[in-house]
Amino acid sequence: MQLSSLPETPSPYYYAVGIPMDREYSKFFEVFTRVSKAIHTGENTDEILERIVTHISDILNAKGCIYWIVDQGQKSITNKISNGFSYRNLAEIDYTTLTAIFDQGDQDFVYIEDAMYDPRIPNLDKIGKKRVGSIHAIFFDIVRDFRGILAVYFTETRQLTDGEEDIVRALGEQGAIALQKSLSYDEKMLDALKQVVEGFTLALEAKDEQTHGHSVRVASFARQVARSAGLTKSQIETVYHGGLLHDIGKIGMNDQILERLGILSRKEMDIVRQHPIIGARIVQPLIFLNDVEPLIRHHHERWDGTGYPDGLKGEDIPLQARILTVCDAFETMLAGRKHFERMKLEDAIVNLQLGASSQFDPNIVLALFDVLEQQPEIAGATKAAVGCIQIHKRRLKNSQTRKAASMFI
Repeated sequence: MQLSSLPETPSPYYYAVGIPMDREYSKFFEVFTRVSKAIHTGENTDEILERIVTHISDILNAKGCIYWIVDQGQKSITNKISNGFSYRNLAEIDYTTLTAIFDQGDQDFVYIEDAMYDPRIPNLDKIGKKRVGSIHAIFFDIVRDFRGILAVYFTETRQLTDGEEDIVRALGEQGAIALQKSLSYDEKMLDALKQVVEGFTLALEAKDEQTHGHSVRVASFARQVARSAGLTKSQIETVYHGGLLHDIGKIGMNDQILERLGILSRKEMDIVRQHPIIGARIVQPLIFLNDVEPLIRHHHERWDGTGYPDGLKGEDIPLQARILTVCDAFETMLAGRKHFERMKLEDAIVNLQLGASSQFDPNIVLALFDVLEQQPEIAGATKAAVGCIQIHKRRLKNSQTRKAASMFI
């Protein structure tokens, strides 16, 4: 390595972390400078992360280094960059295994002294446990539900010094900054594209006075219920977008059929039952709506398995789709349609309670009741209506048998 490019006057950081000015830390500052420049000039994020893990392995003389990017909301590994670690299965472990091994608790790091004897690594053969000594993992917040896990592996038993840990943290943080910039830019682009699609859908909905505003109200209710149900910020936004787009499959349907909702013949009903499939097909090519597609397809499934299009049952139905099912029915009951009158809020509450455990996930109905009890203004609830909500919430909690309610489209 050419060290002549380094400044003649050493950085104060050399002394601030209490470490000697030797080859390893000279190399660290050279790498740190290059990575910082790459971030600010917009270099490819994967290349930046590859540079980071390569140099960490080199500087610390480690067996290998891996930078995982995980989505805690979706419970998935979205990307990983590794260097120097030839044990294929270790780099390909799933999200559940990864988070079990690196269960940080209240700490921002995990230290495994000897992988061979540590119960957190369950399988001797699957992930190279026999060939690894110590493992150090440090966690980084990125953006929304995304987190970085940077792990360094050694063949021997070895604990990092404070200075070495500072090196890993500093370079890992640079990686998190690069990811934050990249994901934030992607998020802005995706939001713009979603707004185009959603705007188009709502413009089409506005042609029908009966359904004008339906999707916006469903999306608003769904977002509140998702919050009450404890979903992550990213999942809440997915539910909201799903609410806006859930009926997009009705775009190509005959207006005369849509106007007859409530008095449809069996043949007409079979046509209408295709709209979740059509909607899913419409958004399927749009990669930025991949997380919304299952919500569109499954928002008419029923808890007891008698819904459509796939007859999914219980928790096989995506949670966010179950939220839309409840909110779609609730809004339709309140707003009414050409061939069935709008209901009073109290009647809609009764209908939801009776439909729990047959049409609806009872926990989602309870979550909606909680929202309406705490924020009665979002549905124009009177004091008497709030009392009705409380009564039927208790009944729902205590009831062992549920009666079926009507299916709303």
